[in-house]
Amino acid sequence: MKVLQLGFGAVGRENVRQLLGKRHQVVAIVDTQEVIDGIEPGDFAFGDTPPVLGSDLATCLAATRPDVILQATTFEAGNMTDVVQAAAAVGADLVTINGIVDTQTLQPNLHDEIDAVARKAGIRVLGVGAIPGFFSDVVPLIFTGCCSHVQSISFRRRADYSVWGPDVMKRYGFGLTPEEFRESAEAGEITLFKSLWQSAYFVARELRWPVTGQFEEKRPVISTRDRRGAHVHVQAGTVGGFSHRVTLMSDNGRRLDLEVVGHLDPAGADEEPGMALEIAGNSGMRVEIGGEVLTGAGSMTSSSARMVNSIEPLASARPGLRTTADLPLIACRA
Repeated sequence: MKVLQLGFGAVGRENVRQLLGKRHQVVAIVDTQEVIDGIEPGDFAFGDTPPVLGSDLATCLAATRPDVILQATTFEAGNMTDVVQAAAAVGADLVTINGIVDTQTLQPNLHDEIDAVARKAGIRVLGVGAIPGFFSDVVPLIFTGCCSHVQSISFRRRADYSVWGPDVMKRYGFGLTPEEFRESAEAGEITLFKSLWQSAYFVARELRWPVTGQFEEKRPVISTRDRRGAHVHVQAGTVGGFSHRVTLMSDNGRRLDLEVVGHLDPAGADEEPGMALEIAGNSGMRVEIGGEVLTGAGSMTSSSARMVNSIEPLASARPGLRTTADLPLIACRA
């Protein structure tokens, strides 16, 4: 398929590598002019038809008429609407990783607006990712298919944040005092994994669980030692990690817990990266996920793979704002 890549940061670059490996045609790359000026087409195997490079989405869309847009930019509600309208103008599907995995409950106005534009234009819009978009929602739902009854679901991910840049360090509160972390969290400056709520409501809706209550915990992990990452030095007594947990309660005592824990320079079994899913019910189970997918590089690869592998299944879905529950199985097809 003909693909336009919107956003050419780390995820966008990985998207292009995977797209070319699966024989899609990358017809355009769109980002700020500064980013565009730094692109070296020779770094990628574009062949005889290099992509159009530009900073104006509408112009690049009109020049290339892609089948699908892959969006790897930061979420902003107004910008999201603009991108959907631009995609609709040329009849291109849109796959985004910017945090609209499931907006139906939490952002109903945005959901309805995007859905209306997409339906009218006959295009499909899909939000995907790793967390949210797969491990924290699709995976639990798949495993409940082996149960006759589910009483509770608990998902926990521990991750190494050592390789992330200064902006991520600031947004997650690394290096702050406990008081500074609390004040920044209360002021909304530290949001952590707020998109976990989309996973939670997605799971609850698919299980037909009525939500009777919810709560959230944002907790700093105060380091007892100095820690060093690629771009920051954290002193003992300041924030060297975080825990973000969201919980939904349902009737009959049913409960859903989703938690992401991050550490800088992790050490010891308690901080080792890992992923675990526990389902209590009939029959209950515990599932642990390990391997390269837990590393920074593996996480990047899996996030991009969710986008690239969704292109063809999305094309068979009905127009509108879709979730992965609306699609056929998303697999790594050659």
